[in-house]
Amino acid sequence: MGKIKILAPEVSDRLRAGEVIERPSGAVKELVENSLDAGAGHIKVEVKKGGKAFISVLDDGEGMGPGDAVLSLERHATSKIASGEDLSGITTLGFRGEALPSIAAVSELTLLTAPAGASEGLHMEARAGRIIESRPAPARGTTVEVRELFFNTPARRKFLKSDAAENLQIISALTRQALSHPGTGFTLHVDGQMCMELPPAQDERERIMQIYGGKFLEGLLEGGADERGFGLKVFFSRDGNWRASRSHQFIFVNGRPVRDPGLGHAVYGGLAALPAGRHPVFFIFIEADPRAVDVNVHPQKEEVRFTEKDRLYRLIRGAVMKTGRQEEPGGALPAGTFGLAAGPGALPASEGMSVYSGGQAVYPEGAAPLDLLMGPAGKKRRPFIRLGEMFYAYSDGQGVILLDQHAAHERVMYEKLLKNVGPCPGQFLFPLCMELSPGERQAVLGHRELLLEMGFEVEEFGGQSVILRSAPEEFLKKADVDYASLIADAAFGLQEDRAADASGLKKKVAARLACHASVRGSEALSEAEFERLLEDLERCEDPEHCPHGRPTRVRLGHEELKRMFRRR
Repeated sequence: MGKIKILAPEVSDRLRAGEVIERPSGAVKELVENSLDAGAGHIKVEVKKGGKAFISVLDDGEGMGPGDAVLSLERHATSKIASGEDLSGITTLGFRGEALPSIAAVSELTLLTAPAGASEGLHMEARAGRIIESRPAPARGTTVEVRELFFNTPARRKFLKSDAAENLQIISALTRQALSHPGTGFTLHVDGQMCMELPPAQDERERIMQIYGGKFLEGLLEGGADERGFGLKVFFSRDGNWRASRSHQFIFVNGRPVRDPGLGHAVYGGLAALPAGRHPVFFIFIEADPRAVDVNVHPQKEEVRFTEKDRLYRLIRGAVMKTGRQEEPGGALPAGTFGLAAGPGALPASEGMSVYSGGQAVYPEGAAPLDLLMGPAGKKRRPFIRLGEMFYAYSDGQGVILLDQHAAHERVMYEKLLKNVGPCPGQFLFPLCMELSPGERQAVLGHRELLLEMGFEVEEFGGQSVILRSAPEEFLKKADVDYASLIADAAFGLQEDRAADASGLKKKVAARLACHASVRGSEALSEAEFERLLEDLERCEDPEHCPHGRPTRVRLGHEELKRMFRRR
């Protein structure tokens, strides 16, 4: 007897559902896409317990008649394509004919729908993909309710995250849909609480402001282009409005949120200058000829292919470059002008190098190179050479050490954040109020205790705002900390929620926050600051690596130097 067997329909249905619906947010996304395709002017979403217990999506779209409603739960049934040729010019979002039957296969599903103008609609219930009840009922538009998602696939249910983490994924999915369809209104209730309320917006700019606030929008430039087959609108960071992570980077193609690192890189390519380790915010809205876009390449439709991707890349890059010309990036100060001593004992500075000697003669006649770097015996003062914008060279008496000042300071700040055990005395005279997106606000307020352990006291405020009452003293000492960006960056780390426990999550968030108070590459250290940084670094548990795993310093020992110069 052969080994290969045809799977039973109930088994294959569950496997197919797992390809299309990986978690509750996937179910929300598919149902909302169906509502958008139905021409909904407003969509109401409600979830309970991270969407595992209950999901409801209600719309005022065109609805379905009884025959279509029954067919909508059948495999490969769809109103959106009729032949193979239609796959080359898809203009709808939910075209695969898999969403409703896939969700129904792993849940208890209720469908209430009626076509526009009908006196009554259909109430239908299904369990594990099988219709168990169907009866006439008053209805308008379409309402889909999903209960006990993955109840019959315990392995998949077991790998779902906490309710808070799943809620954040749902908020994120709905935020992307709201951004890509500004003319549609959205509301979201999470466990009975209003989490998102967006009336229809006039355009993408207004929708961004609705979600992120006016101050966030002020930090963006707007550009665009229109060229044979492509219409483009792009919002991107003004100079200096950078983030420590790739949060708030969105790409939409014909109203569909997609992932495409290549097109995102076009924004980076169009920017005049971008500091190391910093990333721009951007929203790219692309209207393309449907025949030039293949959207049938990913089960969740999150990736697309373009017939002329190179041309689209150049279009985005050119739009960013043209718009950004109005803002000149701040250049670095010339070498040798970083407030360093310029007395008779200072070494001459070549291009890209600055030398600090503390105003003392450090190049006595006959001194060996290592003697120069070591400084006077028995003294802590270590003369150093600044190389470029972020690297320093000094000696510990055993060789030459090259230090990355930002990575080293990140390690110091990271360990200080982890060792905080409550609010610091760094109270703001006037608490800072900041607007956050719904997902960011949910993440921050849901982890207030964790942030408080690191010295950041955050409280709920009206609407989509929170207030920050305190921050660690080390942060308050820096005049240029962007606290709105800091809190948003913390929220991004909290939203990922991939840590196995609270300790792991705290480390992940601390690594993000440490970057905001760390010395930048363009900042020059005085002799006292340099010594303090080295002393703080030596007290760290891992002085050799920044929180992200990069080296803080590289050592070239005396023997290694000899080998490099073939002295052995």
